[in-house]
Amino acid sequence: MKTVPLCLVAVLLSATTALAAESSAVVTYPVKGNSARALYEDIKKNAPRIAPNATFAFTAMATKTVKSHKVDGSGCSYKGFSTSVIYNFIVPKRDGASPLARATAKNWEAFVAYLVKHEEGHRDMWRQCIADYDRTALTLKAADCKLLDVQREDMFTAIKRRCIAQDEAYDVIFRKEVVNHPFMREALGKPANAVKD
Repeated sequence: MKTVPLCLVAVLLSATTALAAESSAVVTYPVKGNSARALYEDIKKNAPRIAPNATFAFTAMATKTVKSHKVDGSGCSYKGFSTSVIYNFIVPKRDGASPLARATAKNWEAFVAYLVKHEEGHRDMWRQCIADYDRTALTLKAADCKLLDVQREDMFTAIKRRCIAQDEAYDVIFRKEVVNHPFMREALGKPANAVKD
């Protein structure tokens, strides 16, 4: 099962003052099943799809940049620039209609916590990317403000590409590790004692 690159929605608005802010929330999608295998199959069948793939979990971001321009004889720059971000960690939640064996329920809860922790890792990477974006934007200068905004967009595109590559590398490691999680071992019918520390 694959995770996906972070979804980034950038909403850029102009204003005169700015304070960067961040919030994170766990948002769930329903899954059902009375066994680890049934839950896993339901995730594969009904989980949110990013591109053609279903995913266990993903992080959705919404950004809002507040910026103000400074114009003088040498051109245009930013006198204020900050980006606020809302991170939503999309993870599965059992609908509770079907009872689970106690050990399976324990593995399931640990699995969901593991997914949230993984998504927090995506957030941590993007925090650094957004900080780089804000910091670098304040160093830009152009002949006029329209050109400055074009220069900033080009810079942001380069930062996003770098961060998406980091995301993908992070998910490669995740895909190798997740199959050894106790819930996944149970779902795939692998012996629990085969897990390596």
